[in-house]
Amino acid sequence: MPNRSVENRLSARSETPLSWAMRLKIAQDAARGLTYLHEEMDVQIIFRDFKSSNILLDEQWNAKLSDFGLARLGPPDGLTHVSTADTSIGALKDIDVVL
Repeated sequence: MPNRSVENRLSARSETPLSWAMRLKIAQDAARGLTYLHEEMDVQIIFRDFKSSNILLDEQWNAKLSDFGLARLGPPDGLTHVSTADTSIGALKDIDVVL
């Protein structure tokens, strides 16, 4: 991604610090992405590796969730828990959520 990750932009090494307004926008973008995965898709996906290095920033500074290696399919209707056994979704690596 052109603007790398949130982790990179928040580090002391970053030459371009993020303004507080930009940080809020990024947080809202990431929250919308999680909401989409958890509540709005036909098949619920639980994104289990939410951290600053897995939030990438495109050329317009839009946040994109990445690294779905630990993601799990949500529970079937009526159930409330997700197994943490190694049942990776596999091919999902980066999902570009357009909001």
